[in-house]
Amino acid sequence: MKKLTLIALLAVSACTTQPIASSVPTKAGHDLNSARSTLQGCIAGKSEGENAAVAGAYMTNVLLFGIVIGPLLTVPFEDDLRNQGAIDQVNRCMEEHGFKRRALSDGETFWLNNSAGEERKRRLSHLVGGGTVETYVAKAPKS
Repeated sequence: MKKLTLIALLAVSACTTQPIASSVPTKAGHDLNSARSTLQGCIAGKSEGENAAVAGAYMTNVLLFGIVIGPLLTVPFEDDLRNQGAIDQVNRCMEEHGFKRRALSDGETFWLNNSAGEERKRRLSHLVGGGTVETYVAKAPKS
């Protein structure tokens, strides 16, 4: 019984979504436009990840809990599974194109959120290219 409970907890925890922290895709020598175009291409294939996540959860729960109870345990998490599957698929696609997801620090998020328009685009491009707040400030024109 303890093994079954442990397996059930593991199966349910696999169905939860990861919170999306503030992050940017980074790749040396690239900017916001190249990251955006790669992201748009990756978004086109997100349904593959959505379907794989849901199918995997259904199969796992059917194997663990049987053909009646397994699907009943999966249904409440189906939307979360689809969302996480789409996120994972887009992340895999971006990694295949050489981009890495870099979580922004609180300071970087504050710095980015306190900009607008062209300045925000310049800051995002700088972060996508692998820059930091400190290196951006060093390159900013002085008034």
